[in-house]
Amino acid sequence: MKRVKFGVIGLKGVGRSHLRSIKALDLAELSAVADINERIGKEVSSEYNVEWFKDYVEMLEKADIDAVCICTPHFLHYPMACMSLQFEKHVLVEKPMSITVSEADEMINVALRKNLKIGVVFQNRLNPVAIKVKEIIERNLKKIYRVSMEACFFRSQAYYNSDPWRGKWATEGGGVLINQGIHHLDLLQWLVGKPVKLQGQIGTLIHKIEVEDVASATILFEGGSHGVIQLSTIDAPSTVRLEVMGDGGKVIFEGNKITYWALEAPVKNCIQEAEAWGRPKVECREIVVEEKGPGHAGIIEDFAKAILEDRDPLVPGKEGRVSVEIANAIIFSSFTEKTINFPIDRKAYDDLLRKLREKGD
Repeated sequence: MKRVKFGVIGLKGVGRSHLRSIKALDLAELSAVADINERIGKEVSSEYNVEWFKDYVEMLEKADIDAVCICTPHFLHYPMACMSLQFEKHVLVEKPMSITVSEADEMINVALRKNLKIGVVFQNRLNPVAIKVKEIIERNLKKIYRVSMEACFFRSQAYYNSDPWRGKWATEGGGVLINQGIHHLDLLQWLVGKPVKLQGQIGTLIHKIEVEDVASATILFEGGSHGVIQLSTIDAPSTVRLEVMGDGGKVIFEGNKITYWALEAPVKNCIQEAEAWGRPKVECREIVVEEKGPGHAGIIEDFAKAILEDRDPLVPGKEGRVSVEIANAIIFSSFTEKTINFPIDRKAYDDLLRKLREKGD
């Protein structure tokens, strides 16, 4: 059986999940690792019996690898991905794909020029509950009219203090939008479609950080549906919830529970045919999905198959870019106090981010 040889760049935190996943997969082989931290590098090298490189470029030059997993802080995703592609390596990059949409554009373009795969880690797409929600939307709701999403979490000040790159425009590139909420921005566009324009607000209400700890936006999607989203890292307890109203009814997705209100007839028919104070007939169905998703292992296995089968991975760069563009657009709208149309003005956003970074310094 042919196996894809992986190198992992960045061995703390989520990098450990990549290491465990690669070792557990039949189609993948862990061939090299890279991290600037000598202690961590040597620990991983000993535990996994694999060569460690302090310099990731040296790993790209010398190691026998087909692909890399990039598991480093946000600001390193773009340069490391482009460098890896230049060395003819396929790239699987952790979320967010990049800090800016212009960086994502370049990553995609380099991969296309080199005829290499670039994929983004959005493992929530593989969760059975998310797959079931997508099935209900496409099969039962059909045309979507309204969407609301909450992705509100709790993060302490100690969390932001734990790594010097967190909470800064130069290195994290944003707050809840580009970090904790990026998974949910990806699910939002995967489930209901891509945005056409939005108005957004961000703020830093509690944390002592440069970037936002709250964000909200009103969004117009392709097809005409209206959306309202809220994200934060100041909520206790956390609330993660998606509600979608379509022609065939309404679905609410929270945790592993789906509540689906199935209309007897399409809502557009009910509106035209019901009496003055009439109400459509509706059946409430509650679905609890106990099965867990495969997590990082599922994404890495799919990426290995994409290389071997010469197809797009589950989340190719062009899809991973969308959540970055939404996050950029909300930040851009907040600072300019304007409605932002898609595609966003790349240069204008890059100029804004440069000013925010200079102010942060």
